[in-house]
Amino acid sequence: MAYTYLDLTNEVLARFNEVALTGAGFNSARGFQIQCKNAVNEALRYINNKEYNWFWNHNTKEQLLTAGTTRYDFAANSKHVDFNTFRIKKDSSLGSAGTTLKPIDYKEYLDKYVEQEDDTTVDGSVPRFVFRTPDNRIGLYPYPNKAYTLVYEYYTYTDELTNATDVPVIPEQYRYVIADGATAFAYQYRGEMQQYGVNFARFEEGIKQIQSITLNRYDYVRSTYIIRSARSVSSAL
Repeated sequence: MAYTYLDLTNEVLARFNEVALTGAGFNSARGFQIQCKNAVNEALRYINNKEYNWFWNHNTKEQLLTAGTTRYDFAANSKHVDFNTFRIKKDSSLGSAGTTLKPIDYKEYLDKYVEQEDDTTVDGSVPRFVFRTPDNRIGLYPYPNKAYTLVYEYYTYTDELTNATDVPVIPEQYRYVIADGATAFAYQYRGEMQQYGVNFARFEEGIKQIQSITLNRYDYVRSTYIIRSARSVSSAL
């Protein structure tokens, strides 16, 4: 079974025993067909807003740095940026061995390092620290002295579906959750609140299942057990 905006809309229409749309007639939908199209996007929006770190919204950005420049914009579609993932890419032609940047607070940057932006005699280098500016930008210390490549990971906002052939970013195995949500919203549009409540509860349960499968997992657990010698134990006593 295909997995497009058209297919999801028709899946919802079928639950209401309504006439299916065709690819040619998708943009000229009318009445309840338009409501079902809107309901699909609303279900997708609800799922994507439920968690910022769904794996399908994960992305990696490579930012070419400019010598002498401290502050940079985030990726345009970034919703959440993981500051523990910032690193300088290895580039032997620039003398960069590759390094992970340590996040620091903006106040700490102002207290210790901000003179780099005011004193033209300060020499740049390979950045070691990264911070978030009050206007939600990336800040680096020291500022780069060469065109290094900054790499970081983030989670994106998602665009709404528009064309009949558009495919959701949510994996197809969860299409039933999308259909349940869209059905609930379609009932809401029609004012059938009892059916809306039943279907919305099923929608929420489906989202919990996705969360359990994709988010509630631990690939690595670090032991914090401290081994004490018999001598140190007896001394403590």
